[in-house]
Amino acid sequence: MIELAFFAALAALVGWLMRRKQRQRSTAVAAGEAAGVPCMLKWSALGSRWRAGRLMIGAGPPVWRASWGSRELALPTDLRRTGTRSPSAREGMSINPGSRILEYASSGGVVLVAVMPYEVDLVGKALESE
Repeated sequence: MIELAFFAALAALVGWLMRRKQRQRSTAVAAGEAAGVPCMLKWSALGSRWRAGRLMIGAGPPVWRASWGSRELALPTDLRRTGTRSPSAREGMSINPGSRILEYASSGGVVLVAVMPYEVDLVGKALESE
């Protein structure tokens, strides 16, 4: 019984921290400051793998930074949103199955960005307003 109470308190703490971080990102973007949104990127110009990183939005053009290493990519400037969908069963093994995939077309090929559902509006507005 004590373990159950401990795990419930731990889950509440983690949820609170996640919501707090999301609010901080939203506030920073609204104020015109840069904010890093955790995401997975799949760009046909880079290959067929999903890559973990952060999408830096809010100040200047959106840039994707890899989680590992110092790789930084500027996204194409001619992104056109073609859809939003849930990951397929196969994609769910590579990315969080609870995430949403934003599909974009550009002159550089198809760009897929996987973000959590509560970040879809923030990322969608940032990529479409560039």
